[in-house]
Amino acid sequence: MDKKELLIKFQNEWQRHYDLEVFRRHGFQRRKCKKCGRSFWSIEERDVCGDPACTGYSFIGNPIGKRRDYVDTWKAIEKYFVDNGHTSIKPFPTVARWRDDLYFTVASINDFQPYVVNGELEPIANPLIVPQPCIRFNDIDNVGVTGRHYTNFVMIGQHAFNKDRLFYWKDEALEHDIRYLTEVLRIPKEEIVFHEDVWVGGGNFGPSIEYFVRGLELGNCVFMQYEELPDGSYRELRTKVIDMGAGLSRLAWITNGNPMSYEIVFRAPYEYLVTINNIRIDQELYLKYAKIAGGLNVDEISYDEYRRMLSDFSDEDLRQIDRLKAIFAILDHSSTLLMTIRDGMLPSNSGGGYNLRIITRRMFEFIDKYQLDVDFYKLLELHMDNWSGLFDYYRDGIESTIKIIDKERARYENNKKNVRKALDRYRDKELKMDDIIVLYESEGVPIDMIEKEFNIRIDYNFYNNLKRDTKKRKEVSERVLDYPATERLYYYRPRDSEFEAMVIGVESDGIVLDRTLFYPEGGGQVGDTGYIDDERVVDTKKYGNVIVHVVQNPSRFRVGQRVIGRVDLDRRYLITKHHTAAHILTQVAYEILGVHVWQAGAYKSYDKAHMDITHYERIDLDTLIKIERKVNDIIFSGLPVVVEEMDRNLAEHKYGFRIYQGGAVPGKRLRVVRVGDYDVQVCGGTHNMLNSTQEIGFFKIIKSKSISDGIQRIEFKVERAALEYLQELELTLRKDAEQLNTDLWDLGKTALKFFNRWKEEKKKRNVS
Repeated sequence: MDKKELLIKFQNEWQRHYDLEVFRRHGFQRRKCKKCGRSFWSIEERDVCGDPACTGYSFIGNPIGKRRDYVDTWKAIEKYFVDNGHTSIKPFPTVARWRDDLYFTVASINDFQPYVVNGELEPIANPLIVPQPCIRFNDIDNVGVTGRHYTNFVMIGQHAFNKDRLFYWKDEALEHDIRYLTEVLRIPKEEIVFHEDVWVGGGNFGPSIEYFVRGLELGNCVFMQYEELPDGSYRELRTKVIDMGAGLSRLAWITNGNPMSYEIVFRAPYEYLVTINNIRIDQELYLKYAKIAGGLNVDEISYDEYRRMLSDFSDEDLRQIDRLKAIFAILDHSSTLLMTIRDGMLPSNSGGGYNLRIITRRMFEFIDKYQLDVDFYKLLELHMDNWSGLFDYYRDGIESTIKIIDKERARYENNKKNVRKALDRYRDKELKMDDIIVLYESEGVPIDMIEKEFNIRIDYNFYNNLKRDTKKRKEVSERVLDYPATERLYYYRPRDSEFEAMVIGVESDGIVLDRTLFYPEGGGQVGDTGYIDDERVVDTKKYGNVIVHVVQNPSRFRVGQRVIGRVDLDRRYLITKHHTAAHILTQVAYEILGVHVWQAGAYKSYDKAHMDITHYERIDLDTLIKIERKVNDIIFSGLPVVVEEMDRNLAEHKYGFRIYQGGAVPGKRLRVVRVGDYDVQVCGGTHNMLNSTQEIGFFKIIKSKSISDGIQRIEFKVERAALEYLQELELTLRKDAEQLNTDLWDLGKTALKFFNRWKEEKKKRNVS
């Protein structure tokens, strides 16, 4: 549904959607902006709306309301809502691992999609408020420029979920918003301007009300009310949702009136960077720039218009301002890295990590271009001090973030060494945007160097052209089978090997039964094998809720036939041991390597397994030995292996979001696998075959390697497979020792001696 068309429709029906009792009660009247034509509500007579394009900023150097710092602004607003019937909940992580469609949390409503919003799951509280850190990369070039754009920001989410009945709707929501603005922030309600707008997303839509004060948008209250139907018509949602999001940075900014919001949001880190870099800027000049900065949105104006708006500033003025803008960008980007790395996303050349690499390189380019001194450890410590009482749990991410920034800096510097050859390859051709992107992305050539070498001006919106979508690509199911869901007996009879069932479908590669003990491939665990009657089952696959038993001759079966299935239980037992060991390995790697470690892929079979984890460098041998010893300590300690079904809200509240190591899991009930109190994950594997970790036997790492940027693979074996590997290894070493006529323990020394002797002989031959 087109948003512009919808807004016209809703404004034509404004009495139905926007004529609210709360407006009349507080004296607001409907008006129309003479500049943009938008309908708005205000108490005082005015002929322009509250948008900065129509009215400009009038709060800079002219604050309004009660002045508080950044965190105290949140605490005061939180107190108001808690005192007025709302529950304050902890924010969700910035990396949205509970979602299969997003890399990052981009809005507070993401915390409750899809299950709460669609009415499938009850909310953890209702109504509620949450200070949700959000990550967005659609305005990278604006960060540091406009005074209000960020790659991370705190959205104060005010949410209510009206399932089946309305108890908290438009009037109640906006009454609270007016009250917190006037009673907590002490903004006179005569200063508030409400805009009529609409919201569209995910097949749902509804009216929304934005609110502005002195040209600054402070919040937007969305009323999720309708769903679009396939024929283009629409109907009321069963669960109607209040989704109000207000920017904490803007609420603190307007009551302080600073030229830029970054000074308020990053107060201590900002003071540190401007002091250590001896940045002094004329306050009159700074204020002059700040008053036009809001209009310098590179997405909305041309480069010529951008230059025209800055034409009153001298080159020296702009140099001063540019250094300060670089400081603001570094403050924003470094805090985004701290949050996202701690939550398990690393800079890389793919997926959501690519956006992190862009902002990391942008920081380094600013540091080099303006010769800035930045101690990142000190800076991150100050970020945490600045967030005290709001996001204290991010402090344990400092060490990992510093190591990764150092690695990225080394990569950046190494790329710069090779840029001359790269530039020479393009010297005699007309440089196009695609060439510039290749030079920047693949060759590591800084933007200012490209501009200087080729005497060109690169689009000032360059970084926004580079950024990747923050949405994951959904995997499209290759196959849809129209059968009833297969009853999964393996969850209730994990140690049984034989069962009776009826054939309900015959496919080209296998058969479908009404019930089965065969576990299908999933979560990295390979599918079961065995027999159905006397036909060999070579694999088991799952498509939706239908399980296919892969056999060589499916045509020998007929629909309605009764069969006997027999699972190779010994094989599955070994697979289960590898799978449970993989859970333990993930937690051990997290403890030893750092809080940035998350599972990034897995494979578990009967004779070997591997675990892919997020980590920024190859894992050395000493560290692998530490990991191996710790995993074996857990195994030998005999921790209980417990599988239980839990309500999604309860599981997330009790164990946190690290339970989603394997990615997003659908449904309001989760299958939770606990290894004692050591590790907890949501998983569909056959872990309930085990009672204790001691059944795993022992664990042996075979090797580790880097499989892609920021992803390390640890290959391992357990129990009998590990023993057979060690026996083969010992046999090979003993044979090598016999060949060299030495003891097994002296094999390394002897091999080195022969190697050195060979080098000497080779050197002599070359001399002669």
